Parts: sequence; structure tokens; C-alpha cells
Amino acid sequence: MIHIPPDWALATTHIASEYVSHQFLALIGGWPNAIPPLKLDFVMLMACSKLASTLADAYRNPVTINLDVARYADVLHMMEKGINPAREDSLLAQYPPEAQIHLDWPTVVCDKFGIIIFWYLPGAIDLPVQNDMAAATAKMSVPLARSVTCGTAANDNWRTHSSKFYPSQSKGTPGCINMSPTWFLQGHPAPKFHPQVSATLKEFDGWSFSQAMYRPAALITAALRVMHLKLYWSSLATKLALGLWAADKKLDRMGDHLREWASVFTALTIMCNRCSPLHHDPLSHPQWFDVMTTFGNYSIASMKMPNLGIEIAYSPGCMVAWVWYMKDDVHEFVDSLRVGYSEYWSLTDAL
Repeated sequence: MIHIPPDWALATTHIASEYVSHQFLALIGGWPNAIPPLKLDFVMLMACSKLASTLADAYRNPVTINLDVARYADVLHMMEKGINPAREDSLLAQYPPEAQIHLDWPTVVCDKFGIIIFWYLPGAIDLPVQNDMAAATAKMSVPLARSVTCGTAANDNWRTHSSKFYPSQSKGTPGCINMSPTWFLQGHPAPKFHPQVSATLKEFDGWSFSQAMYRPAALITAALRVMHLKLYWSSLATKLALGLWAADKKLDRMGDHLREWASVFTALTIMCNRCSPLHHDPLSHPQWFDVMTTFGNYSIASMKMPNLGIEIAYSPGCMVAWVWYMKDDVHEFVDSLRVGYSEYWSLTDAL
């Protein structure tokens, strides 16, 4: 049994995760309904119930594709970014999707051996929690604005290049920022380099941001508890170990941020009104899930995964979780605010 200090935000997150997990099992397996925890406020309790229902709907609606996920992962390189057309054409020739599938209902996508590689959960984030995400995003308007770069567009800087962002008639600042209480820079291996609080958290009111993001972060963690139980427990243990390490090194600021961080994921990216090209997200393990959520007042958006032959409706309140090698993009959104939150594990954080 893992002990979570009661003053950590993760303590309440863990309670929410247990409730969602038990309610999910009640819905799909005939278990007795979970007893609502008294430590969860009404908004969080309703959000957890909605999430459990959406997870159950997805689990009861599997779609199988003719792909050997383990073999496909073996042919990819750890640093593969998915932006080399010749390489991507070669992969599609080796592993062509049998059909083109459009999803607009909660679904799990399985490979040919029944391994779940993608959870699609439209409507998983209810409106009050989306409002929390909006409030948290508003606190980061300055770093979001500063994140956008100009100059000649290049494959390596598309994530922040101005050509990928679109203005909004609604309140919202286009941009893309990363945040973490234990940021581990790529290309700086241990033991010479140790995790640090990300600059965005340190410089731009990270305390109030973490507090505003409590419910969304806890909800995403609760979803992970259902989708990937082993990753949930290992992530929780790692976060607590990082807290002990920070205390031992007398890194008080890191310890304080870890205490306020309600997610078991070590990093978070905010993307506001960005249209992403087809790409892979490198530096991860094929067994790990990344989770992405979205909110806004837009009405039309979609996400494509051409290596799976899948396109999804990416509407406000949607949550998706996928293994690291999936090639995805986001496109076709109207002229209004669309903000995506992506929570993930970086490889170096687990070493």
C-alpha cells in the first residue's frame, strides 16, 4: 500500500481515482455501485460519475484493427518524429490500414491481439471542469503569448511557430507551453543533470495554476487508473519518490510544487488554437499512454491518425489516450477558442 501524505493534492486525486475505478467496474461488470466519497466536492463527484460512464461506454464499444502493435513499435526509433514523408510512406506500405474509420462515439481501439491502443472519450470532461481549465489557461496568457516564434518555419520548431496558430474571436491567447514540477531537459542525462521546476511554473504564478487545474488533473489521473492500472501505480510511486528526493536535496520549491500538483503525470502541455501537422511524439515507451483533453466554444474539429486509418470528432470536453507511436494531427476547427491539454510521461523522468 502506497502512503500519500494527506497535504498532497494527490491524496484527493487518489480518492477520486478509486471512485471512478469502482464505478466503472460496477457499470461493466455488475458490481455494486460505488459509494460516493465524502471528501470529493459536488462538482468533482459529478465529473467522476460522468467520466466513469463514458469510460464504460467506450469499453463496451471496441473496434479492432489489423495491426500487431508490438511489431509496429519495434520498427520505430525512439527519436522518430513522424515528419519525414519518405519514412512515413514506407511505414504505411509495411503496415497499411485495412479501412478508414470515423469515430464520434466513445470507443476503444484494439490491435489484432486485443490490446487496447487508443481510448476515445467524447464528452468525458463536463462543463464545470472545462470552466476550471479555462480559468487555469487564462492565468498562463503571458507565457502562451511569449511562446510563439517567428522566422522561417522548420520541422523542428513547428510546435511554437506562428504559422501553426490561429487568432480567436473569443478570449484566449494562442500559444504552446510545457509545465512540470520536475522538468528533465532532453539531452541532459543523469546523473550530471537533475529534474528542476519548469520555468513556466516558477515564473508565472504556478501555484494558482496548479490549484485551478486540480479537478481537470485529478480527472485525467482517474481515467488513467481505469485505462492503464500498472502505469497509474508506477506513476504515483514515482511522484512520491520525487517528493522524497526533493526533500533530501532540500529543494523546497520543487517539493511545494509537487505537493500542489494533482496529476500523476510529470508534465503537461497547453496548446491554444494550434493546428498540428502529422507527427509522432518521441522519447517514450510503447506501453505508456499520453492523455489529451480539449475545451472551448468551437463546433468543428477533428483528429487524424493515418497509420491506424482513424479519424475522430474532436469536440469540446473530449479526452483521448493513446500509445506514444501514434501519428496524429488536429485540424478543421472554426474561428474560436480551442485549447488542448496534453499530459504525459517523459522517458528521462522515469530513469
